[in-house]
Amino acid sequence: MVRKSLTNAFSLAGLMLLAIGGCRERLAPETPDYVEYGWELMADQEYREAIAQFEAGKSEDDTYADSWNGLGWAFARLGSADTSVVRFTAGANLDDSTMVGTEILAGRSFAKLALGDTNAVADAKAALLSAPNWEFKRDPTLGYLHLNLTVASGFYSWGKFDSCLVWVRKLDDTYNVDVTTLPGRSQLAVKLQALSGEL
Repeated sequence: MVRKSLTNAFSLAGLMLLAIGGCRERLAPETPDYVEYGWELMADQEYREAIAQFEAGKSEDDTYADSWNGLGWAFARLGSADTSVVRFTAGANLDDSTMVGTEILAGRSFAKLALGDTNAVADAKAALLSAPNWEFKRDPTLGYLHLNLTVASGFYSWGKFDSCLVWVRKLDDTYNVDVTTLPGRSQLAVKLQALSGEL
């Protein structure tokens, strides 16, 4: 009799738990959920799938800067620098003062450099001003050294060889060359190429 009462009590408790659990409302993903999953897909190099997640997050809340950040990086990884710049710019217009804002500036500087846009230097400098020892939290192989190289490369591309040398020396303080001569400028170009391979 006692055993039957215990069995009935456990059965009743189990049914109550199922009933309570069944009454729970399903929660829809929110913007950070979409975006975080997008970054997971980025880590797996599934860039198109990541874009879909970042877009879903942006659709939920277009003021969430990391959605735009993710879109910028994903399009950059696909080799679409122009689309990347557009997405980064939308994120930069939100004036996010967190590390996400710095990531947006850094990413946009790389994309702009790929397009030959002189504003790459300004973006890279702004990112360095915001975080002098910046490291991309989603890909620690990218950091402030790459921003320094972006500034140096930008200056070289626009014929500002003295300024380029200043930034190259931030990467190798022992390096020196006479940039007033054509051989010196050629050596500087070789140095930039070597630094690009080392970073």
